[in-house]
Amino acid sequence: MSGKMNFLPIFSAIFFLVGTIFLPIKADPVEDKQALLDFIHNIHNSRSLNWNESSSLCKSWTGVTCSADHSRVVALRLPGMALRGEIPPNTIGRLSALQNLSLRSNSLSGLFPSDFSKFENLTSLHLQFNSFSGPLPLDFSVWKNLTVIDLSNNFFNASIPASISKLTHLSALNLANNSLTGTLPRSLQRFPSWAFAGNNLSSKNARPPALPVQPPVAEPSRKKSTKLSEPALLGIALGGVALAFVICALLMICRYNKQDNDRIPVKSQKKEMSLKEGVSGSHDKNSKLVFFEGCNLVFDLEDLLRASAEVLGKGTFGTAYKAALEDASTVVVKRLKEVNVGKREFEQQMEIVGGIRHENVVALRAYYYSKDEKLMVYDYYEQGSVSAMLHGKFSSCTICKTTSTTIIHLHTLMHL
Repeated sequence: MSGKMNFLPIFSAIFFLVGTIFLPIKADPVEDKQALLDFIHNIHNSRSLNWNESSSLCKSWTGVTCSADHSRVVALRLPGMALRGEIPPNTIGRLSALQNLSLRSNSLSGLFPSDFSKFENLTSLHLQFNSFSGPLPLDFSVWKNLTVIDLSNNFFNASIPASISKLTHLSALNLANNSLTGTLPRSLQRFPSWAFAGNNLSSKNARPPALPVQPPVAEPSRKKSTKLSEPALLGIALGGVALAFVICALLMICRYNKQDNDRIPVKSQKKEMSLKEGVSGSHDKNSKLVFFEGCNLVFDLEDLLRASAEVLGKGTFGTAYKAALEDASTVVVKRLKEVNVGKREFEQQMEIVGGIRHENVVALRAYYYSKDEKLMVYDYYEQGSVSAMLHGKFSSCTICKTTSTTIIHLHTLMHL
């Protein structure tokens, strides 16, 4: 009897260990979940979010990203979700571990939320295309890790705080189309001029442009002028004409070859297929399409993959497809290839490209990221798709150059 009793502690220990192994290790952050519920229950929104107390915050909530151990919310992205009004105080501000915040393309108003100062780990802030007003925060140094700031297309006024200059990691800044006044800090003049357009800013402290060095004016020579003879002038003229003819011929040959190259893939790839045949079959269940400002398209990844597709062309950075969705809308999907970059870096670059608004640039409408698949979604144009613009004729003007440069710049950043 005593021998059997000796086994009881052993069995108890085994059952305890097995029970511990099968207990759920990763639970939702309770306080962060309640903060987000308080936010969504106290703000006007016409689009329903799948946020509720019974579902998993980290696994299923739209726009929410948690840390690896599910202990905190580290990213909140709700672009174009029809949020309206002032951000309720003491809601989002309780997400003290937040690193990425994107509330762009909504109808949010009021002053810059003061409790955002609790985001000490914030690296990217996107509040563009809203109706925020009032002065910018005086002390940007509380966000010492900020790399991207986009507050464009709001109604912020007063001057640009000098504390922005102290953000040593800042690589992208956009304050365009506000009501900012005063002098542009000299340390911020390293950013492009369009980042401050649409304000009433002066650059009095800017370094004055260097005066062009004038070549010394030669005194009129009193020596006998040495004019070229008529045969020499005739030879120079004939040589110039011949050179111009050769250059024109070469350009025509190059253009002819380019047009032939452009036609071949279109004819051979006119066959329609499902977009699912063109992209990888494995997708992360937690990954979703992220839509940008001004996009009225409503579909998810499965809708996109079910769409009938037509290959428009193949380029250095991937393949472009024309996708016809079930609701009769048509988009262009660019499938990126050989882009080995983490999710955080990819999303930051997409935020930058998606925020570009210019008459000569095709707007990025949405993107998708998973380990094995990266997609970019653009509008489709009857007079020529994005692929045609990128690989079209010489007469495609500025839009080709600008769009190509944008994607090349993005691809370069991803390989740094």
